[in-house]
Amino acid sequence: MTRTLTTYKLEMLLGCEKLLLCLLSPALLTVTVSQVGPIQVYGLITQSVSLAPTEPLAQPVEEVSWHYISNGTRHRLADYRNQRLSIRHSQFSQRLDADNSGTRLWIRELRSEDTGSYTAAITLQGTTQTVDLSFTLTVYEPVLTPDIKMEMEQISPDWCNFTLHCSAPTNPSALSYSWMYRHKGRYQPYPNGTTIRVSLQPESWDGEYLCLVQNPADQKNASIAPREFCPHTRLTKGINGKTCWIKVFITLPILTALSLSVGVLIIVTRNKKNLR
Repeated sequence: MTRTLTTYKLEMLLGCEKLLLCLLSPALLTVTVSQVGPIQVYGLITQSVSLAPTEPLAQPVEEVSWHYISNGTRHRLADYRNQRLSIRHSQFSQRLDADNSGTRLWIRELRSEDTGSYTAAITLQGTTQTVDLSFTLTVYEPVLTPDIKMEMEQISPDWCNFTLHCSAPTNPSALSYSWMYRHKGRYQPYPNGTTIRVSLQPESWDGEYLCLVQNPADQKNASIAPREFCPHTRLTKGINGKTCWIKVFITLPILTALSLSVGVLIIVTRNKKNLR
């Protein structure tokens, strides 16, 4: 009787384990894997951009459903099934492509209205498991080449003081400005902003100031050299000094020769008078 009861308990235990394994089988279990936060993507108007996972998937992909969220409204964007992409939103007609089994979506000829949130629901083969990804796309205008304006404040033989203003004819709210001073292959950063004030001594006038204007998707820069507007006072003084010395060295022998000639002429003239 004891053996029969023990055998019954073992059979019940084994049965429970088999049932648990069946319940946990991937084919019967629905699991949704989501990322921690949306992937930030930046693009330029008229350019292309791709939305894709940052890490490879563990299993082959069965199908992918893409959605687009704009102004709080969720739109069905596209479906990828049987190696084919079907576009469901007229705004993106003939502007979408997909590869990597539909997990990477390409958007061509970007427009400003493409800015918004995108989601991908990826179903893996042989299971009902899905991987949900989300992206935040921001489309920017290209940055135009900035313009630098200079205001001279004070000029002296030993200092050149001026203010530099940098501006770009683009939406200013999306731009950031930074400055760099380049001199003999070395770069010195300045505090960020559109305007900087500078005081330089003559030995630094042969450097160059660069204004870098950028948004998250593009950047442009312009430069200006202090030697273009700082007076070459010390250099001029040096040249003038050297010129004066050269004039002295050239003129002094000539004057000496003339003096000697005049002296000899006077002596000869007196001797002639005495002979008469």
